[in-house]
Amino acid sequence: MPKPTRSSGGLRTSATSRDLRALLHVPQHDLQSQLSSRLERLGFPALRPAQVQLLSAIGGLGRDPGTDPNDSRGVRLSDLVSLVSIPKQTVGDLLDELQGLRMVERFPDPDHGVIKRVRLGPKGKAWAAEVKKVSAATEARWATRLGTKKMKSLRALLEELAATVESRGEPRANGRVKRG
Repeated sequence: MPKPTRSSGGLRTSATSRDLRALLHVPQHDLQSQLSSRLERLGFPALRPAQVQLLSAIGGLGRDPGTDPNDSRGVRLSDLVSLVSIPKQTVGDLLDELQGLRMVERFPDPDHGVIKRVRLGPKGKAWAAEVKKVSAATEARWATRLGTKKMKSLRALLEELAATVESRGEPRANGRVKRG
């Protein structure tokens, strides 16, 4: 028997409810469309998802509030590999590309002569600032549609889910969770 669901027009019956992946895809696609459009208008290069993942990790996007995304100490390459769960060689290749675009810069670790660190370059800092602006504007637009109370609840639930998923600490290989 079809399960009744709520929509903006009241109750409706859906014989084919969307699965979780499809439901998460809709807002993610909306946010990504807003980001792509804004970044393209401002002349930023089109980036592949893995490049965006690296820039986000380097710039601290998604870190706890209060963390300085423009931290000049940067991130050690080995820590970056762990953060993004991408093979070291691939991270190196992606960083070469991003460095060529002046989005990141590499520099020697001041505490260790051999180890390298990476931080956002001037273009990367501008990119990160725009990502934050568009994300905030999109969240505000969603709050207008859903209502502030529902948006706060949604955010709280997503933060809780993210924390529980991240805290599981499952071993990863090549960006995929190992399954036994």
